[in-house]
Formats: sequence, C-alpha cells, structure tokens
Amino acid sequence: MYRSLSFGITANGLNCEPVIIMKAFVTIFFFFPLIVSAQDITGVWTGYLRTPGSKLDYELAISEGDKKLSGYSLIIYPKDGIENIGIKKAKIKQGKKDILFEDGDLVYDNFSSPPIRMKMFGNLSLIRKDTLMILQGSFSTRSLDFRDTRTYSGEIYLQKTGRPISSKLLVTLDEINFPHNLSFVTPVNKKKKVITQPSSNLKKNVTPVVTMNTKSKTDRKIEKIRDIVFSNDSLLLSFYDNGTIDGDTVSITLNGKILVEKLGLTANAFKILIPVIAKPGDSLMLVMHAESLGLIPPNTGLLIIQDGATRHEIRFEGDLQKSSAIILRKKR
Repeated sequence: MYRSLSFGITANGLNCEPVIIMKAFVTIFFFFPLIVSAQDITGVWTGYLRTPGSKLDYELAISEGDKKLSGYSLIIYPKDGIENIGIKKAKIKQGKKDILFEDGDLVYDNFSSPPIRMKMFGNLSLIRKDTLMILQGSFSTRSLDFRDTRTYSGEIYLQKTGRPISSKLLVTLDEINFPHNLSFVTPVNKKKKVITQPSSNLKKNVTPVVTMNTKSKTDRKIEKIRDIVFSNDSLLLSFYDNGTIDGDTVSITLNGKILVEKLGLTANAFKILIPVIAKPGDSLMLVMHAESLGLIPPNTGLLIIQDGATRHEIRFEGDLQKSSAIILRKKR
C-alpha cells in the first residue's frame, strides 16, 4: 500500500542570551534545527517512517531545476517476504524557514494488491550533527476516499546519503528506465558509457592502476559473501558501480563459465537474464572477478538479483588477489 506524501520542514529562529558556558553553546550549535533556506538539501535522503505498529523503509530524492525543487519518494511495505515498492513524484517548495512537500503521480509500484489512496503530511526539522544531515519529525495521514476514515500518524527520520546512486530509489528508477533527470546525478555520456579497457589505457594524465604480483582468476581466493535461495527458472542480474564511477571492471562467471568478460561498472545498470536449470536443493556459484581496481581501490560493485517478485541487493568488492562469490540455491 502506498500513501501520498506532504511535508512541511521548519526550523525555528534562534534568539538566546549571551553564552554562559561553552558546553551549552556547542550543544545548541550542533543540534538546534537549521535555517533551511541556507542549506543545500538536494540529494537522496534515506531512513524510515515509524508508527506504533510498524517501521517502513522510506527514501526521498530532492532535485533542483530552474530555481525550483522537485523529486521522488519511495516507500517499502514488506509482505510475505516480498518488498512491495511504491515510487511517486514529489512537488517541493522551499521557503526561508520551511520546506513544503507534496507527492504527485505514482510512477512505479509492484504491489501485490491495489494501494490505499491516502495523503501524508509531515513536519520535519533539518538538523546537522557534525557532518551528518538529518530530517526528522512527525507525520499524519488522511484518506483520499471519503468512505475511508482511517488515519495514521508517526515519526519520520531521514539521513542524507553520500552515495545516492546506490540508493534503492535511484536503482529502481534506473531498472525501469525512468528518465528522472535529477540535478545531483551526473548524466552518463553514452559514447563513453562503459569503460571496458584496463586502467593502463586511461588518459595519460591519470596514474594507471598497478597490476604487479597479481594472480590469475583461477588462482585467486574465493570469498563467499551471500547465500541466495531462488524459486524461478531464470534470474535477472543487474550490475552497477557501488560508489564513485572510477573505471572498475569485472568479469563474471557462473560455475566457472564466463557470463560477461571485462564489464565496465557505471551508474547505469548492466542487465543479463540467465536461465537457471537446477533441481530443488542444487546450488550454483556466481563469482565477480576484478579485472582492474579503477582509480579508487578496491573494485566495488552493486548486484541486484531479481527472482520473480523477490529482489536481493548485494554489495561486493574484490581485488587482484581475491574475488567475491554468491551461492545460488534452488528452493526445495
């Protein structure tokens, strides 16, 4: 079930007597809500909505264009072990001391039942704790169906993430090829979309990755990082760079056979649908081998495995000495 969202973010002005003790000043400086208009709030905020009976993952992307704010929201309702995801457009207006938020059209959902048409209103404060930026406050809802008198209320807590491209919201928008045009996401030039060559072939003014004392892929240590139980006869694999796009390349094998060789990881998904013919209880090993470490070692990536309606997110890393492996086991 997905509910429309509307937020008001406020920060009260600060009017205090001269500081008596330094400790009191430090406490006020770091924890008092900030003047919103002076802060850059664009980016992805991740956290949760909490009510007395539940806690739901929630994300908000805020973008700026033509001196206006807009964005998208994502909420997840777990049901029978399946993540029910809903994404909506967001209309955002920033004042001197507050932010008004109202979601718009539903752009994606995988709900197993029709969503309840509800609108959510929030009152959030912007707080900075050292380098951490937080949106925190309360919310309440009302139904858009006059016959439905149910209401909900609770707490909202969001943190600004430093890795927006690996957030569930942006990953999902990319998976469905939705043109979000978010201002904080650098567009990828299609002509230079994938770096498939070792880093020694990068521009001359970039220091190439050192590859001395490397092991062949068959001699590297294999480190199992996850066990996945699957049900379907095919799996959709989506690969991304998990951080700064710096030229990481990987080769991917399934039970020792090459699926993809020297794949350049970017902010855009590389997708491959693999048939999996296996008996209940049988297992296969999926291995990601680093071909280069990019400009910022180690080699890191994000893999999303879609097993029908079930979705698994796995973050992996490797170097020229070891590789990450995932065991895929057919459900009994």
